[in-house]
Amino acid sequence: MEETLKQYEDLGKKWLSGEVIIESFGDFKLTPKQIEFINNKDPELLISGGYRSGKSVALIIKLYLLSMFFPGNSILLGRKSRSDIDSTLIPAIQEIFPPGTYTYKVGPGIIEFPNKSQILLYGLDTAVSGDDTKKATQKIRGLNLGGAAIDQLEEVDELLWEQLSGRISRNVPFRQRFATTNPARFWAYTHFKAKPKPGTHLIETGMMDNKANLPEGFIEQQLTKGDMYVRRFVYGVWDTETMVDGRVFPIEVDKDQFLISKKPIREISGIKIFHEPQNHEYQIGIDPSTGAEDPTSIITVDKFTGEVAATFSGYVPTHVITAKTIILTEMYNKLKKPLVVPEATGIGQALVEDLKKQYDHIYEREVFSKRIQKKIDKLGFSTNYATKLQLIENMQKLFQAKWPKLRDEDLIEEIRSFIWSDEAKMKGAGAPYPYHDDRVMAMMLAYWNLKPLNNRQKNHILNRQKSITKVYYEYN
Repeated sequence: MEETLKQYEDLGKKWLSGEVIIESFGDFKLTPKQIEFINNKDPELLISGGYRSGKSVALIIKLYLLSMFFPGNSILLGRKSRSDIDSTLIPAIQEIFPPGTYTYKVGPGIIEFPNKSQILLYGLDTAVSGDDTKKATQKIRGLNLGGAAIDQLEEVDELLWEQLSGRISRNVPFRQRFATTNPARFWAYTHFKAKPKPGTHLIETGMMDNKANLPEGFIEQQLTKGDMYVRRFVYGVWDTETMVDGRVFPIEVDKDQFLISKKPIREISGIKIFHEPQNHEYQIGIDPSTGAEDPTSIITVDKFTGEVAATFSGYVPTHVITAKTIILTEMYNKLKKPLVVPEATGIGQALVEDLKKQYDHIYEREVFSKRIQKKIDKLGFSTNYATKLQLIENMQKLFQAKWPKLRDEDLIEEIRSFIWSDEAKMKGAGAPYPYHDDRVMAMMLAYWNLKPLNNRQKNHILNRQKSITKVYYEYN
């Protein structure tokens, strides 16, 4: 090990002086954009790219090299929350870092190296409120860092990024703040691109740059998605044309929807019923929350008619969210079990774990595993800038087809305040304080991947249910 450490330290000196350029790392096939990122020495560095563009791999490799190049280094590795680090970055680190060259201490969140360098794992938790941003800046006070690496900078407040500059003062030969981002509408667009500040460097990349490292057919599948998604996340375009201001859904949507809104037929345990169970298929979207600031919302949609059948909104704990969902799955299962689409980020993961104990028809998303080099399925819908844009584009197409019938006036009211935003907590779009967007999010999950039926499909279902009548459900 001592010989290995000496080799890395010597390589670091040559890299810093410009004698060598890092062009490979283990078995990884580095793209030109990854090589540029790893070798860049500007004080502030950002790589912008879509999903599966290889930007996180570049960040992790650079993190490892700076730790091994400069003994006694201390680098902060941050993301929105510690759970995000544990679920996404740690598995990638374990695949990329050479085994036997580091020790990961789970409890304190520290990765230690034999040369006394360390990586400090920090959940920055800035995506909830301004108060949390202040708490996050307090967390990093007193740190003496040689660098800071932020994954998904779009989820981090600008104040925290600036505060980090004052913490990077460690006595090591090289210091840098470096980060990854999706091509989103937020403060870094001005900071790094529109009006770049001195000492900053921006690298733009996309899936196409990383094609050699992706499964066969993966990019072709991505190209079938919405135009804005393809431009942003497949090609990595980050410009004013892919960032729009104002309302997400045009004013005509809520005007049309208010005309066909109606009062609920009845209520069951706080669940508003607009449409009694039919011999149709249904889909249920859930935007969970257990905090005091945002309520949980559950929306059930009839896949045959496009009508919202039932809604729930309230400040309830996880086990109550599960109980409400089970009530709806038992009501609207005359033809087939409803597909439940829960948001699985953050507190949503706890809901998924609780729900799967009682229900087995939950939405599965595809995730690419670097370790086994293939796609695997995970329960729930994971929301980030890219996937939220997919939800929005799907909903926009359905509104253009005039298929959804939202019925619930409270839901329609929320659509009015759902806007494009550059705030970290909104991931590209959301409702400004003091409004909420939980019903809108649950709506988009409930309509996810649904398509209006043509007349032939409708007639087929109608013929199948000719002898079926409505069933009235009662719950105590």
